[in-house]
Amino acid sequence: MTTFEQLPGELDIEVGAGDDLAILLDFDISLTGYTFESTVVKPSGNTAITVTNTNLASGQITLSLTDVQITAIGVGTWYWYLTWTLSGASRRALAGVFTVKARP
Repeated sequence: MTTFEQLPGELDIEVGAGDDLAILLDFDISLTGYTFESTVVKPSGNTAITVTNTNLASGQITLSLTDVQITAIGVGTWYWYLTWTLSGASRRALAGVFTVKARP
């Protein structure tokens, strides 16, 4: 029997408390026409991750958080995801652990 799985790609992120974060993601498809949502999920409340359309025709977007946002998220291990939508159909494209580490 054939099995079809549509699971998000896994990408774990680690960042230092108080640092800025910018991650260029390069997919191997054109992302023209897509919209995006990305979030860090915590029991005390979610934080939206900024998604910038870097070069949609080439499949490039950038995820970013400021130092103030990362400080507000707080030291700990959380969860994050990136959802993309095209023509009304949404898919969680990436997800993983989001870790904020204390500065030494």
